[in-house]
Amino acid sequence: MSTTFCKLHAQTILATSPMAYIKEVELRGSLFDNECPTGAISSVFTSFYVDHDEPLEALNMYKETGWVLGDLLDGHEFLLILPTHVTPL
Repeated sequence: MSTTFCKLHAQTILATSPMAYIKEVELRGSLFDNECPTGAISSVFTSFYVDHDEPLEALNMYKETGWVLGDLLDGHEFLLILPTHVTPL
């Protein structure tokens, strides 16, 4: 899975969201900041703190299969934006 589309368009897509809480999230991870020291690759800081034990357990199963989004940090959520194709009716 390529993260190039996400890197190129994330900021614009989030900034133009009609939902205020989406507009206010901060892009985090090495995809957006080459000097990011956290292990996150593509995430947003939402300040929404939840118990990540179950998602992290599931994530550990997929890390060996080429997981590209990096680590999930407290107060963060993964961010994945993919291109779509509209098929005319």
